[in-house]
This record gives sequence, structure tokens and C-alpha cells, in this order.
Amino acid sequence: THALLALLACLLPTSAFADGRGNAGPNVAAPPVHAAPLPASAPAAGRTGQISLMNGELSLNVPRGWKFYPAEEAYGFMQRTRAAAPGGTVLGLLAKADVNPRRAGAWATVVSYDAIGYVQPETSSGLAEPSFETAVRSARASQSRAFEGFAAQPAFDTSAPDLLWAERAAAPGAATGADLRVEEKLIGRYGVASLTSIGSADQMPDIMAAAHELKSMLAFPDGRKASDFQAGTDQVSAYTVPALVTGVPPASTQALAQTPASGQSQTAFGGFPTYGWIAAGVAALAALGFVFMRRKKPEDEEQA
Repeated sequence: THALLALLACLLPTSAFADGRGNAGPNVAAPPVHAAPLPASAPAAGRTGQISLMNGELSLNVPRGWKFYPAEEAYGFMQRTRAAAPGGTVLGLLAKADVNPRRAGAWATVVSYDAIGYVQPETSSGLAEPSFETAVRSARASQSRAFEGFAAQPAFDTSAPDLLWAERAAAPGAATGADLRVEEKLIGRYGVASLTSIGSADQMPDIMAAAHELKSMLAFPDGRKASDFQAGTDQVSAYTVPALVTGVPPASTQALAQTPASGQSQTAFGGFPTYGWIAAGVAALAALGFVFMRRKKPEDEEQA
């Protein structure tokens, strides 16, 4: 029995190393294991049909094939794409029904309204000025917004009236993929409604093709259309049509609004006329001279 046990003990190590040392492979770290990207969460339920906005200031008719989401969804979309918010009040987000606007690379349209008064269509001639694009570049620099040039030149339709243009909002291949911004602005009696589509340059044909359909969804009700403007009683906007592109009202318009009425001289003293202060100064000097002479007269008599 002891002999058999001893023989078994000798055979065990031999079987353990029977396959040799083996090959451990190259002396490099194993590649990191990445979790699969999580699918984009679904947005809140979108709406279709007739929708009243801004207490009846605007009417939105969303057809089948599109969805309208609340303003919170629009702000989230602009944050993900690092897009500047349009002026005025953001009202919501329009996207195609089969598109999740939270998915990376999806394009969508921000709906907004800016109560800046009636923008005069006749000012659209400024779009043809040779220095217009330079003014846009200067404005974007002051707004800390990238401007790589126009992808579609601003075009104004006097019959609507509305303004449409596209600009490269970032260098090609931007980190967010959103390097294109298509703007459409509809002029109303009391302000301007905007459709701001944000996407990438390769999506431009799709976005521009949808521009007409998007414009047809948005309308001003009777009494608030541009054709209802009443000269002499309604507010005329400080913005011109070119200023809707730059986002900056003309400085001359602002200066004109601050100029005092004809025949009045404004000062820092509540509008007291300049000649009034001169007369007051002369009277004060005369009074001081009279007091001085009264004090000096007794001294002269004593010396005499």
C-alpha cells in the first residue's frame, strides 16, 4: 500500500506539467470594454392639429407627419446642439413624427415669437447692400456666435411678408454636428414669429424642402396680420428687415428715439433751459457783490 501511494505521488506533478508552460500571449493590456451607448430617451408626447400660442397671438396647425413639443424640449434641443436661442419667447419645437429630436444628429425647428412691433417691408432693400454680409459678421462676433457665411442668401417675400435665409453656424464637422441654421421670420402687426431649424450641412436639402411646409403651419389670426397694420397708431419696430438677420437694430433708429423734441433743450437738470441757468448765475454773482460792498462800506468810513 505504501509503495503504491509513493508511486502515485510521483506521477501527480508529471501530469500537472504534461502540457508545458503554455503561451500567455503578448505582454500588453487588454483593450478597455465600453458599454454600448444608451438609446436616446423618448421626448414628451408631441401634439398635432390646431394649437393656439401666446394667448391667441399665433396659430399653429400641425399636420400628420409632424409633432409639436413644449418649450422645455426646445431648450433641451438647443443645449444639446449648442445653438443660440432666437430672440423673444421660445414657444416649442417642431420635428417630423418619425424623428426623435433627442437623438444625436436629428434636426428640428424651434418656434418663437418676438413682440418688437411692425417691421416695415420696404426696408428689405437693405439686404442688397454690398456691406450687408460684413455687418452680419460684425453682429455675430458681438453675439459670440460663429458665422461661416451664408449657405442661402436672405430672400424676402413681400406677399407674405416673410424672410428666409441659411447660414453656416459652425465650421464643417463641428463636434455637435449642428453646423447649419435655417431661419424663417414671418412679419405680423405687433411682432415677428420665427422658425429656426438647426441641423447639419448635409441635411440642408431636407430642411430647405420643409421650409415652405413649416411656414404654412404658422399664421397670425385676423386683426394681427401684417396687412392689419394701422399707420399712425400701431408701433413701428426699431428693426428693419436686414436687422432681422443681424439681430441688431440700426443705431440711427435708436439715436432718433432718444433725440429731444424740436425747440427743447434737454439737460441733466430735468430739462431746465440753458438760458435760465445763465440768468440765475448772473443774479447770484450780483447778490454776492452787493453783500461784499455792504460789508466793506463801514471800514471805508472809519478810515476816513
